[in-house]
Amino acid sequence: MRLKNLAVANGIVGLVGGIILLFGGWFILGSAAAGANSLGTMSVVFLVLKIAIFVLGIIGLVQFNKIPVLTKSPSVLLIVGGAISFIPLMGWIGGIIAIIGGSMYLAGLKKFKLAD
Repeated sequence: MRLKNLAVANGIVGLVGGIILLFGGWFILGSAAAGANSLGTMSVVFLVLKIAIFVLGIIGLVQFNKIPVLTKSPSVLLIVGGAISFIPLMGWIGGIIAIIGGSMYLAGLKKFKLAD
C-alpha cells in the first residue's frame, strides 16, 4: 500500500508539476511585465517544484528497484525532467519529460491491483 501511495504521489507531482514547469516561463514573464513584486516568490516556488520532481524520481527509483511492480522508466524520466529543468530556459523541456514520467506512473497503477 505504501508503494501505491508513492506511485500516486509521483504521478500527480510529475503531471501537475510538469504542466506548471511547461508554462512557468510564461508565468514569470507575465508577472515581470505586470510589474508584480512576487517575482522572487514565484522563482522560489518553481525551484522547490523542480527539486521535488527530481527527489521523488530518485525515491521512486530506489523503492521500485526493490519490488519491481513498475519499470524504472517513469522514475528515470522524473529524474531527467527535474535535472533538465534546472538548466536556464530549458524548464519547459523538463516539464514535458516530467509529464510523460508522471503519466507513466499513473498508468502503472493498474499493476498494483493485479499484485494485491
